[in-house]
Amino acid sequence: MTVHEPFWTVAENESTDHLSVSVVVPSVGRGVLADIVGRVLEQDALEVIVVADANPDVVRSVLTPWLATGEERVRMVSGPGRGVALARQAGVEATHGDVVLLLDDDVVPEPGLLEGHRRVHAAGPHRVAVGYFPVAPEIVARSVAASIYAGDYESECKELDDDPSRVLLQLWAGNYSMRAEDSVRVPQADSSFLNSLLEDEEFGFRCHVGGLVGVFDRSLAATHHYERPVSKFLESSRAQALASRRLHEMYPDLAPVIDGRPDLPWPARLVVQVSLLAGIGPVVRASIVWVAVKLGRGRPNRLNVRAAVLARVAVQVAD
Repeated sequence: MTVHEPFWTVAENESTDHLSVSVVVPSVGRGVLADIVGRVLEQDALEVIVVADANPDVVRSVLTPWLATGEERVRMVSGPGRGVALARQAGVEATHGDVVLLLDDDVVPEPGLLEGHRRVHAAGPHRVAVGYFPVAPEIVARSVAASIYAGDYESECKELDDDPSRVLLQLWAGNYSMRAEDSVRVPQADSSFLNSLLEDEEFGFRCHVGGLVGVFDRSLAATHHYERPVSKFLESSRAQALASRRLHEMYPDLAPVIDGRPDLPWPARLVVQVSLLAGIGPVVRASIVWVAVKLGRGRPNRLNVRAAVLARVAVQVAD
């Protein structure tokens, strides 16, 4: 992984020593959870709160090496099982640190991550520090869904490099932190929008409206172990599009409605338009999805990636 220098600096008379960091990991028991906990403890976290939002027995078994030995810094709490935002909130409410770092349970910290988040918050108040967590290269190389997701993520990161004012308006919340007092002022979840697929974006909008400042820093590095079959990737894509319409109703000046048609070449746009026709449209759309799922079982290449991108747009504009 490329090491990026931070753009921010800490004044000579400032110190990060007094800032304790609590780490919150909402989890459904993914395989890299043990790596996350181990690396966080190596980086001098005050505590690690793992929120078992599903599969609690699996989560507990992963944490056994620490729970069984009485490692007081590792705690497991139960989540409500209603999406990642409420799980994050349950974890935040159990913390005691000055800074709360929230990691998804498939995002593994690189060395120096906690110290980097400390320094961002020492450099200024009321910040939401957003780190960089690209998809693991070995997963991108073998997964069609991961290759598309990774490309989308890198494009978003480039936009944030070019326009830092948009950090909270297009929040990717797998590796971010905030001061504890700000986490109380702006809760992780809003009861009027409990949709686990775009809760990150809704949270970012509330932070923006609440006057917090987003800071995107590539030196706050972690690795995303994003694993999805194309079928699940398309299901999520459709749900995201539906959620984006609801989000647009709530924040009409901030939230665009997802519509990937303009990004397609004209032949693909024509196919999507046919998939919207009454009568034949559903059959065409089902065929597009079937082909994408079938081709998506192989390693990424131009054909199967384009098929999955076409299917994603088709399912997103269908409803």
